[in-house]
Amino acid sequence: MTHNRPMQRASLASTTRLLVMADPGRVRLRTAATTTLSLVVALVAMLAFTRAANQPVTVAMLGTIVAMQSSAAVKDRLQRDRIVTMGLLFFPAVGAVTLAALLSPLGKIADVGFIVVLFCAVWVRRFGPRGNALGMIAFICYFFSLFLRATPAQIPVLAVAVLVGLSASLAVRLLVFPDRPRVEVRRLLRALRGVSVALLEVATRPDVYDVTVLRRRLDQLGDTALLIDDWLDRHDAAQLLSITNQDLALRVFDAQIALEQLARMLWTLDADEEWPTGLADALTALGTCLRNHPTEGELRAARKSAAAAADRADPSATSGIATVIAYRTVQAHLAIHHITTHALGAVANPAPDPDPDEDDDAQGEGGLNPSTKAAIQVAVATSAATILGELISPDRWYWAVLTAFLVFTGVSTRGEILTKVGHRIVGTIAGVVAGVLLAALVGHDPPLQIILLVVCVFCAFYLVTVAYAWLTFFVTVLLAMLYGLLGDFSIHVLELRIAETAAGGTVGIASAYFVLSTGTRATLVAKVDDYLEQMSELVCAAIDSVLVPGTETDLVAKTRRLDNTLQDVATAAKPLAMGLTSRSRRGVQRLMRGLRASNRSAHALARAGVNAANAESGTAPPEDTAAALRDAAGHVRATIDGVKALVAGTDADPPQTSTDSMVLDVMQSSTIPPGPVRAAVRALNTLERALLEVSTRV
Repeated sequence: MTHNRPMQRASLASTTRLLVMADPGRVRLRTAATTTLSLVVALVAMLAFTRAANQPVTVAMLGTIVAMQSSAAVKDRLQRDRIVTMGLLFFPAVGAVTLAALLSPLGKIADVGFIVVLFCAVWVRRFGPRGNALGMIAFICYFFSLFLRATPAQIPVLAVAVLVGLSASLAVRLLVFPDRPRVEVRRLLRALRGVSVALLEVATRPDVYDVTVLRRRLDQLGDTALLIDDWLDRHDAAQLLSITNQDLALRVFDAQIALEQLARMLWTLDADEEWPTGLADALTALGTCLRNHPTEGELRAARKSAAAAADRADPSATSGIATVIAYRTVQAHLAIHHITTHALGAVANPAPDPDPDEDDDAQGEGGLNPSTKAAIQVAVATSAATILGELISPDRWYWAVLTAFLVFTGVSTRGEILTKVGHRIVGTIAGVVAGVLLAALVGHDPPLQIILLVVCVFCAFYLVTVAYAWLTFFVTVLLAMLYGLLGDFSIHVLELRIAETAAGGTVGIASAYFVLSTGTRATLVAKVDDYLEQMSELVCAAIDSVLVPGTETDLVAKTRRLDNTLQDVATAAKPLAMGLTSRSRRGVQRLMRGLRASNRSAHALARAGVNAANAESGTAPPEDTAAALRDAAGHVRATIDGVKALVAGTDADPPQTSTDSMVLDVMQSSTIPPGPVRAAVRALNTLERALLEVSTRV
C-alpha cells in the first residue's frame, strides 16, 4: 500500500496541473460559483418572502432569475464599477417589469413592446459592459413578466423580487467572493508555472507527442500570460506586491519568451541521442523553479546549478544554446518566485483606471454603429420568431424568440451566428435526451431535483466559455428538472423546445444573412490586416531599441497588444475553421498556425529590444551593421505587406523568398556585436521564415 503513495501523489499532481491549465486563475470556477450561489441565496430569500406575503411561487422565479442574470451579466473590469452597475440594474429591471405588466393585457401590443425592448437591449451594447448588463436585465425582466402574465397590481411585489435578486447577487459578490487581487495573481502565476511544466514535458518528448500538442501548449502559455496582463490592467501591483506593474509585466514576458524559445530548441534535438549533462542539469534546475513551493535553499541551489551549466555550454551547438536559454528561464522564474514570496500585507484595492483605448463609437459599414446594426437584425429576427413560434405552439412561442435573441449575443458575423445556432440546436437536442432520462431516473423527488437544478446552473456557467452548446445542454436539463418539480413535465414539452429552438435559430440565421449582414471572411481579413500592421510597428520599435541601446521602450505593452489582436483573429477565424468544405477549413487552420508561429518569433524580436533598452551600458552597433539590420527589417516589413495583400486577395504574387541574403548576411557580418543585435537577427530570420510559410499556404 505504501509503495502506491508516490504514484498516487504524482497522479494527483498531474490532475491538479490539468485543472489549473484548463482554468488559469480559477476564473471560470469563480464565475460559476458566484452565479450559482447568487441563485441559491435569492431562491431561499424569495421562497421565504412569497410564503410570508402569500404570493405565488412564480414570483420567486423572477427574483431568482434576476440574481442569476445580474451575476452573469455584470462584467465591468473594476469592482467599484461592478457595484455601480449592480445598483443601476434596478431601474431598467423595474421599468421592464412595469411596462410588461401594463401591456400584458393588451395582447399583440405586448409583443410589439417586447420587440422594442429587445432592440434597446442590443442598442445599448455600444456603452460597453455596463450597457450590455443593463440591456440584458431589461430583456430578462420583460420576458419573465410576460411569461408570468404579470398584472399591474403585482408591480410592487415584482419590484421587491427584483430588489431581492439584485441584493442577493451583490451580497455574494461583496461578502462571499470579493475581489482578492493578491490571491488571484498568485493563482495566475501558479497557472503560468503549471502550463510551463506541461510545455516542457511535451518539448522534451518529441517521440511521444506530436507538434499539434506542442502548439497547443504554447498557445496555453500565451493565454495564461495574457490573463496576468489583464490582472495588471485592473490592479496596482505596487500596492499589493513588491514590484510595479511594469516590472511584473516584464518578468512574466521574460519567462514566457524564454520558455517559448527553450521549447523550440528542445523540440529540434534528437530524442534518441543522450543530452549533454549540462542541459540535463539546467532542466532539472528549471523543474525546481517551476514547483509552487520550493524552499529558498532549493532555489539558490537551482540557480547555481543552471549558471554552472550555462558557463560550460558550447554556444555553437543547439544543445548549448538550449542550456543557456534554460538558465535564462530559471532566472525569470526565480524573479517571479521572489515576487510572490515577498508580497506586502493586505491593503486596500486601489486600481488604475483602464485606458479607454476601445472606440465604442466606431462606425461600421454604411455609417451604422455595430450595435445599431445588431439591434436592427435582432428586431427583425425576433419579430419573425414571434410569429413562427406562435404557429408552432401558442404557449411556448417564447423559446423561439429567446433563441433568435441570444444567438446575436457576443457575436457579429454570419459565420459566428451560424456556429452559435448550431451549438444551441445540438445542445438542446442532447439536453432533451438527457433531461428525459434523468427525469425518469429521479421521478418526483423535490430535494434531489433542487440539487440537480443547482448543479445544472453551475455546470452551465462553468462550461459556457468552453462551448456554447454546454450552456444550452445544461439549461435544457435544468428545464426538465424544473418542469418535473412543478409537476408539469412531459416529453411533448421538451419536443416543443427543440422545434421552437430550431425555428428561432432559422430566423436568426436568415436575419444575419439578409439584414445588414457582416461577412465572416471580410471580418477575418480586416482582423489579419490589423494584426500584421501591429506586427510591422513592433518590428520597427524593436529594431530602433536594438540600434539605440538604453532608450525607454514600451515593447512589452506593444507585444501584449499584438497577442490580444491575434486572439481577435482567432475568434474571427473560428467559424471558417469549422466550415463545411475541407479546403476552407485547412486553409484557415494553416493560416492560424503560421500567424501563431510568426507571433512567437515577434516575441523573440521584442525581447531583444527589451534587453537592449534595459542594458546599463549599451553600445550602438557599427554603422554598416546598423544599416544592414535596418535593411533586413525593411525586407521583413515588406514580407508582412505581401502577406497582407495575399490574405486580402489583392496580390497573386507571393513575397520574394530571398530573405536569407537579406537577414543572414547581417549575422555573418564580422562586425556584428554579441547580445541583443545577434538575438534580433535570429528573430528576424525566424520571423521571415514563418511569414514566408504563411504566404505559401494562404
